[in-house]
Amino acid sequence: MNEMLIFTLNAIVMYFVADRVVRMIEIRRGEVLKQRQAVFFAVILVLLLVSFQVLKALSALGS
Repeated sequence: MNEMLIFTLNAIVMYFVADRVVRMIEIRRGEVLKQRQAVFFAVILVLLLVSFQVLKALSALGS
């Protein structure tokens, strides 16, 4: 149960981090991205895959 809560909270945090990253990209470019959803998907996918692997490794160490 605790793992499920931790992974869910991680996903929520990564959603906001990905949004922030996409906004920073748009600010640097000086315009809104034409394919914003695709860029957001790519960013959140990478963040979630990496963070879930880290959490999985940490939970294996704790067990």
